Amino acid sequence: MRTQFLFRLLAPVSGAIARQLSRPSGWFGRAVMTRVLNRGNRQLIAATLSELELASDTQLLDVGFGGGLALELAHRRGVRRLAGVDPSEAAVASLRARSARFACAELRVEVGVAEALPFGEGTLDAVVSTNTVYFWADPVAAFGEIRRVLRNGGILALGFSGAAKLRSFGTVTRHGFHLRENSQLAEQATKARLTVLRLVTLHGGDTEGDFVLVAARLPT
Repeated sequence: MRTQFLFRLLAPVSGAIARQLSRPSGWFGRAVMTRVLNRGNRQLIAATLSELELASDTQLLDVGFGGGLALELAHRRGVRRLAGVDPSEAAVASLRARSARFACAELRVEVGVAEALPFGEGTLDAVVSTNTVYFWADPVAAFGEIRRVLRNGGILALGFSGAAKLRSFGTVTRHGFHLRENSQLAEQATKARLTVLRLVTLHGGDTEGDFVLVAARLPT
């Protein structure tokens, strides 16, 4: 796969690349990595979004939005209430600079982490996150925060590469990546009182070896 080949070529600077993947920083993060993330994640982002029923009044949050492509694609699908949280100041600055692309939409982007989302309880209809779970310091806390901000019946679509695929990338994913098996992620989501609805296995192109975990906040 092209991504695996590229990561092997970048082995000598794998630590620096891993840091940029987890949290783009500086001019390189703002001008280059946000575009790289959009290009490399496009197929997984599209597949993850397809697991959500989106409407114009859906209040959608992207946790760890990176280059902002998920929000852009959701906007093209008619969603007009959009929000994003990312630990990278460079990513937030980049998306704010491109806010004109979100015509006729409410767009709120903040610096923040999955374990402490700056939103009120039960204020969101849907949460999407792609290729971020490897960088969550505390997945149960992150899933718990996502549950807190979702309304009853709200849905999380979490797109990620499986542990086996990440190991095949070589040295890059040895720096700061937490490799978690699918069953472990499902258990962590359940522990945070999310109801796992399905685990979708993706095939073809760049998504071979990727998955989408779909979970909901249901009334208890």
